[in-house]
Amino acid sequence: MKIVTDSSCDLPKNLIEKYNIDVIPLKIEIDGVDYTDGVDLNHQEFFIKMKNSPTLPKTSQPSPQAFLDSFKNGVEEYKEVLSIHLSSKLSATFDAANVAKKKVDGDIDIFDTLSGSIGVGLQVLRASQLAQEGVSKPMILENLQKYRDQMNVVVYLETLENAVKGGRVSKPKEFVANLFNLKPIVHVDEGHVKILKTLRGKKKGIRALTEEMEKKNIDYTDLTIGITHCDCLEDAQALKEEIEEKFKPKEILLTTMGPVIGTHAGPGGLLVCF
Repeated sequence: MKIVTDSSCDLPKNLIEKYNIDVIPLKIEIDGVDYTDGVDLNHQEFFIKMKNSPTLPKTSQPSPQAFLDSFKNGVEEYKEVLSIHLSSKLSATFDAANVAKKKVDGDIDIFDTLSGSIGVGLQVLRASQLAQEGVSKPMILENLQKYRDQMNVVVYLETLENAVKGGRVSKPKEFVANLFNLKPIVHVDEGHVKILKTLRGKKKGIRALTEEMEKKNIDYTDLTIGITHCDCLEDAQALKEEIEEKFKPKEILLTTMGPVIGTHAGPGGLLVCF
């Protein structure tokens, strides 16, 4: 079975190569220049360009043709294709994959993760591991749906700068937030991003991520936790160490957040998926 995803998954390169995952890149426009995610723009370059830009980067879904080529090759070589993507509530990527599916004669399923960043990645990873074990596609899809429904994604925002650039927050509100050092915490709810709470100060803001994990009363010892960050590795590593100490999960994947979610999280953003 061929597993296909998009570049919003934020999976480390070694895992993409290990499971031979086909990653379809999204597009990014910064200051009028078009880039292809992961092809001519890596995450570090993206963070630099985003910080220096007066306007918010624009991301767009891959063309149906990109999916069409991938699906044709996947069906020809593997017979079965499972394409797993960024929430349909956040991007038209899922729709583009479905358009391509209709043009290919073969066993193709498109799965909506209702998530973003490593929330997509962990679902792709789960599917890849099950496929490698020889689990049938119907059983993988059933497992993924349960996994998706139990998944939590919580994000700490260091700044409202990108929300202002994107027109979602007014400059006076940003001024008030900065004046009182307010840090928003958002989460993904049924595929949509919603504000969970606003806390004063960075320490309280980041601590809220582990507090949300505590609230769920989950046994994490057999789970993989995902952490992505917007150019704030030191904070991400500190969060990882705290999660390891408190919850002792099976594994923690720590990686950078890509342009798709990073555009809206902004510099200093931290995401935890569990």
